[in-house]
Amino acid sequence: MRAKRGLDSVAQETARSTIKALLVSAGLSILFLIVYSGCNWITARRAGVGTFYFEWERRIPFVPFMILPYMSIDLFFVAAPFLCRSERALRIFSRRVMFAIVVSGVCFLLFPLRFAFPRPHADGRLGAIFDWFRGMDAPYNLLPSLHAALMVILADVYLRHTRGFVRAGIIAWFALIAVSPVLTYQHHLIDIAGGFVLAAFCFLIFRDPDFSSPPKESELNNQSSPYEL
Repeated sequence: MRAKRGLDSVAQETARSTIKALLVSAGLSILFLIVYSGCNWITARRAGVGTFYFEWERRIPFVPFMILPYMSIDLFFVAAPFLCRSERALRIFSRRVMFAIVVSGVCFLLFPLRFAFPRPHADGRLGAIFDWFRGMDAPYNLLPSLHAALMVILADVYLRHTRGFVRAGIIAWFALIAVSPVLTYQHHLIDIAGGFVLAAFCFLIFRDPDFSSPPKESELNNQSSPYEL
């Protein structure tokens, strides 16, 4: 009977953790859509939006395939909360993401920028993906690159909770995600640098838990995530 009650308790705790992760995932996604789309909509109606880039960036090649890793960050974004081991870890992750989104939105409105030179047309299925994506994503939310900031925050979560070949694959794919905004002509290099700086502030302001202090009972019951790979 004790074993059965223990299993029931674990199952209930797992269900509660899943619901919390689902709510966080949905909430962060909604926040992103509101801020990002809202800033794009406002800036698209402004005149005299400037540019900021280095002339030699025109020689960077355009690689249509890189739209796939670029867009895949959405999947990692939605799934990341389910990897957080404890309520505290989930809270820190969500605060980092919210801070990155809100700060980026403020910068997009105060210092709007547009991509400086024409984006090449891609043929075939990748071209159709590009056309669909660019129909939704106006080229104004540039500095800091929210894509780069979220990529760093997400990479921290996935690298903490993967091992072996899965971890090696995650590292390789996130490396593609990191360079994809430049190779798909979505961002200039200064935008990427700004995104990395923003991510650094997110980690500085919202630090990892101090494991030297005794964790709460609820966190002890949720130390291992059922989604860990």
